[in-house]
Amino acid sequence: MLKFFINLILFVMVAAKIGAHSGGVNSQGCHLGLEEYHCHAVKKLETNIKAKAKVLNGKITHVRDGDTIEVQGIAIRLSALDCPERGTVGGDHATKLALQFLGLPAKCELTGAKTYDRLVGYCSINGRDFGEYMMEKSSCKLWKKYDVWERY
Repeated sequence: MLKFFINLILFVMVAAKIGAHSGGVNSQGCHLGLEEYHCHAVKKLETNIKAKAKVLNGKITHVRDGDTIEVQGIAIRLSALDCPERGTVGGDHATKLALQFLGLPAKCELTGAKTYDRLVGYCSINGRDFGEYMMEKSSCKLWKKYDVWERY
């Protein structure tokens, strides 16, 4: 009987280890462990937002690069905006430009599309279209194919 309980305890410990993954989580439930950067609480929130609302209002909590921001921890890919990648001169400039909006309130009108872990939308900050601003002030360009609401 003792051997049974020892085996049971070992089984539970191994099963728990297999189901768990490394890395702590931040305040939005996101982490980078052995797996790719991902979020737990945010995925549920993203699903709820997509199902219930077309507009996301909140503070910009993170800037990933010139065409991807996070609002309340939810990643938003700016529709119709094509910025150079981080690690290039143009991409680093676009990211630096976008970082000035960190902590400010944003209004994002979601298109209903999703790409990778990001919802897609047109965002404005203080009433100013974020995509338009980035196209005027950086080397970000219009990606006409994805201007689904023909805003630009």
